[in-house]
Parts: sequence; C-alpha cells; structure tokens
Amino acid sequence: MDRTGVIVAVEKDFSRIKLLRHTACGNCGACQLGDDQKDVMLIAKNEVNAQVGDMVEVSMGTSGVLSAAFIMYMIPLMSLFLGLVVGLVSLPAIGYKGNIEVTASLIGLVVMAVAFFIIKLNDKHFLKSDKYTARIEHVIQKERPTMVPLQ
Repeated sequence: MDRTGVIVAVEKDFSRIKLLRHTACGNCGACQLGDDQKDVMLIAKNEVNAQVGDMVEVSMGTSGVLSAAFIMYMIPLMSLFLGLVVGLVSLPAIGYKGNIEVTASLIGLVVMAVAFFIIKLNDKHFLKSDKYTARIEHVIQKERPTMVPLQ
C-alpha cells in the first residue's frame, strides 16, 4: 500500500499524516461514510526526518495491511459470533428462563467489546512492530510558505 499525505504532527520517531484521497476514489465517500469533513489520518514511522507540512509518500506492506485488517475486523466479528453461540448453547443448559436470543446477543456484544479492548491494549505493541506500522518512504515536497494548506 503506497499513499501520499501531508504531515500534520511529529511525535518522536512517528508522524501523524493526513492522507490524500486517490483520484480513483472519486466522490463516493465510502471510506468516510459520506462525510467529506473527515480526514483519513495515519501514524507512520518517520525515518527520513520529514517535518510538519511536508508532502510524503507512505507505504505499508500488503501482508501487514491484510493482517491489520484481520485483527481489527475479523477477530471482533468472530468474537461476536463466539459469544452468541456460547450464549445460545449455555443459557438453556443452565435453565435460563428469560429471552435467550436477546441475552445471547448481549453476551456476544460483550465478548466483542472485550476483543476490541484487548486489541486497544496491544496498540503500542503493534506500533513497535514493523509489520503493522506504516513507514514514510520519502519526502515528495517540502513545506513552502506559498503552499496552500489542505482543507
């Protein structure tokens, strides 16, 4: 994955980057759920000493992108289904008399929330791993006083 963006903040070895939309994206707004005001932000390792305002190329290996997507989407989804199945099987077994489907759904949501919480707890571990961290490859254009800021 190679993307272009503008650095909006530098924090030690990392930079926060506002990504530019691809021309292929058009104006569908799918990645922003139809809200044009939201920016796609990314944290990337800054080993090229890029500064705030610089336009940079950011890359992340395909396997890293796919692994990160699996962690962020599939693990919570599988946790939801696991909690739902456990609730549907165990509630009748223990003699629960309430609404089993609703209670099992709540158990599934709680298990999914726990999965998201565990992923969030490991956020710093993911940042340290080169596999899950984007990297600034090079500076495309240094900030100049005449540059128009991205809106």
